[in-house]
Amino acid sequence: MITPPSGIVTFLFTDIEGSTKLAQEFPDTLPVALEKHHAILRKKIESNNGFVFEIIGDAFCSSFADVCDAVKAAHDIQISLASEKWDDAVIKIRIGIHSGKAEWNNSTYMGYITLARTQRVMSAAFGEQVIISNDTNELVKEKILLTNKEIRSSGGEIISFRDLGERRLKDLIQPVKLYQMTAHGLREEFPPLKTLDARPNNLPLQLTSFIGREDEMKKIKDGLKQTRLLTLTGPGGTGKTRLAIQIAADIIDDFANGVWIVELASLLEPDLLPQSIVKALGIHENPKQKVEETLSDFLKDKELLIILDNCEHLIHSCAGLSERLLQYSAKLKILATSREPLRCSGELTHRTSSLALPDAKADITAEQLSQYESVRLFIERALALKPDFRVTNENAPALAAICSHLDGIPLAIELAAARISVLTIEKIYERLNSRFKLLTGGKRTSLPRQQTLKALIDWSYDLLSENEKILWSRLSVFSGGWTLEASEEICIDEKIFPEEVLDLIINLTDKSIVIYDEKNQRYRMLETIKQYGAEKLEEANEHKKVADSH
Repeated sequence: MITPPSGIVTFLFTDIEGSTKLAQEFPDTLPVALEKHHAILRKKIESNNGFVFEIIGDAFCSSFADVCDAVKAAHDIQISLASEKWDDAVIKIRIGIHSGKAEWNNSTYMGYITLARTQRVMSAAFGEQVIISNDTNELVKEKILLTNKEIRSSGGEIISFRDLGERRLKDLIQPVKLYQMTAHGLREEFPPLKTLDARPNNLPLQLTSFIGREDEMKKIKDGLKQTRLLTLTGPGGTGKTRLAIQIAADIIDDFANGVWIVELASLLEPDLLPQSIVKALGIHENPKQKVEETLSDFLKDKELLIILDNCEHLIHSCAGLSERLLQYSAKLKILATSREPLRCSGELTHRTSSLALPDAKADITAEQLSQYESVRLFIERALALKPDFRVTNENAPALAAICSHLDGIPLAIELAAARISVLTIEKIYERLNSRFKLLTGGKRTSLPRQQTLKALIDWSYDLLSENEKILWSRLSVFSGGWTLEASEEICIDEKIFPEEVLDLIINLTDKSIVIYDEKNQRYRMLETIKQYGAEKLEEANEHKKVADSH
């Protein structure tokens, strides 16, 4: 039995090229081919001292204590698959190898960044190709220097690596130098790697890794196949922008003319919207044309994706221009982010969910806790500030409570994790009742509204009508949600009449303040949104009046 390695681990991930097509073309013979594939991979990985810790569909995830063992396993796998006699369904796999910090925790690996990067290295490759990262290559060179021996496969072939240059992987963090394995018997020539460099784009580098949301991303990608305009809605801080950028990176190969993000948060003049898009796409303006005409002419025959980010304060202009551009350009797609839908023809909306969070009241261990996306986000951000940070069975309940009380909102969790350098997890949890004072440690380089939790919600509040603001604050008196009838009884006075309440609640729902539970026919607010409304109710000296009515 191989012991799962920890510390500096070399990971080898595989994936079958064109598995969906194979399933469609060879439904009868593919199961037998997959059995052969699984047997070959398990044998070659384990015979080279590797540990298979997960199989997802037809993709193998394995770990190695020795980098040379991983390299040998990859070579042996590709040689064995290439020499195998297949009936109809010929299986070709891509292999990615990356090395980094990771700890085995009884049933899974802790080290999300290392695992995610291994996945991205593998995703850049083609069938029959083995790609390794610079980190792995450095370990290989160290091993060669220490042993004074070249790396040879089990058959005696010398294994070497061709420098493919520095590439931007689709995880969007810093570029990495990649290498292709070369050896006798391996295919040598392949198309350009499937990296961001292969298509034009202006997607910004990210300083932190993207955590979770696999199922949600699949739904959104499927939605973009059905429509040409998809809007990600949701409260501030739920990660709509980061989600949109990651989706664009993942599907960039579908757009011959690339993907482009247009950041609108700092744009205050609606009339300048076309000019902002022109600038983002690097289009040369024609002084004899209106800017919108120049934009339309440029997009007419282009196959590209535009991200319109933060549309809520320019909602009418974004809706109108999006509709006109989509009518003019048949191959254009738009992915918008906004607190509310654009409400124009052909739009598909997706409410961005909070990260998966634990039940704060459940008895949960540190190992169980690490399965939740919100917890993984807290841990990754905390480790960046405090490398010796660890989740234990003792502090696990407090961490579960933090993620739960912050509703799984990514920005709120990141702001909470930023306090780990000066407060324990337990102390952070104790101070969450004053969360708007506690969660103020955002990056200085962020937009002002992303530097504190209160500023983030202020942005949404300031975009509302006066009666929407009043109703928001009054709805904060409800605990556990409310019915429409209850709000029509309790939240009315000379400012808000009963017949106005339904429309106001619909508006607040569209603007991601209120959530409607269709199953129970009740409305609710996230705890952070509710607490903000409660503070506004106190400021207006209305708390006693509304609470008494309640």
